[in-house]
Amino acid sequence: MKKQKGVSLIITFLIMTVMFAVVLGLITSLFSQIKIVNNAGNSVSSFYSADSGVEKTLYLDRSSPQSGQPGIAAGFCGICQTCQNTTNDCSNCTLVELSIGGCNPFQCNNCRLTYSSVFDGRRFDVDATVTQQLTNTVLIINSRGLYLDATRTSWFNSSPLQPGF
Repeated sequence: MKKQKGVSLIITFLIMTVMFAVVLGLITSLFSQIKIVNNAGNSVSSFYSADSGVEKTLYLDRSSPQSGQPGIAAGFCGICQTCQNTTNDCSNCTLVELSIGGCNPFQCNNCRLTYSSVFDGRRFDVDATVTQQLTNTVLIINSRGLYLDATRTSWFNSSPLQPGF
């Protein structure tokens, strides 16, 4: 009997160690699940941010002057000018000719447009091109949305493109 006095203490210690390990495993699993759920929300927000980039580009194209007034680029080629004059929330807006005379004020084809915009802690980067393929004008918009640590993309492809789309 005297040899068994410390056995109950050792058994209690082993049971407590096993219970501690199980609880620690559950807590670790729950924290990782919470992080996954939080990232899913950030992912949705970044997707809608990317979609906002597509919608803003289409809006700016439609709100840009459509006529070939002297010194004013029409439609797509006037987006940088329209964005900086009206909304003032486009940064690094650049328009690059993909071919000679592609971004002239009278006919806007074969151009590449890039800009960024930030709103409500969200950001989107737009990379859009307008090209002439045979008799059709094709507009392709790629937008990347960023929110916290999540990044998602959205795109638009118009083929064939109607005048004034």
